[in-house]
Amino acid sequence: MSQAEVTSSIGEKLRWWLAIAAIVAGVVGNLYFEDELATILRVLILFGGIALGAIIAATTQKGRDFFAFVKSSNIERQKIVWPTRNETLQTTLVVIVVVIIIGLFLSLVDFFFSWSVSSLFG
Repeated sequence: MSQAEVTSSIGEKLRWWLAIAAIVAGVVGNLYFEDELATILRVLILFGGIALGAIIAATTQKGRDFFAFVKSSNIERQKIVWPTRNETLQTTLVVIVVVIIIGLFLSLVDFFFSWSVSSLFG
C-alpha cells in the first residue's frame, strides 16, 4: 500500500467520523436545548447537523458513489409510467369483484363442510 493510499484512507475515515459527529451533534443539540429553545430552532439545529454531515460525507468516495446512485435512481423513477385514473378504477373494481366471488365460494365450501360434518356426527 502506497503512502498516498494510506493518507487517502485516513482522510476518508476522518471525514466519515466528522460526518457522524456532525449528525450526532445535531441530534444531541436538539435534545440538549429541548426546554430552552423554540421547536423550530431545535429542528433547524437537527437538520443543520444532518445537512453538515451529508455535505462532509459527500466529499468521500463512498459518499460520491452514494449520491451518484441516488441521482441515477431518480432518473429511473422518472421513467415510471403510472396508470391512468380509469385504469386504476377498473383494476380496483376487478379486485373487489374477485374478492366478493372468492368470499362467496369459500362461504359455500364452509357451509357444505359444516353441513357434512353435522350430518355425519349429528
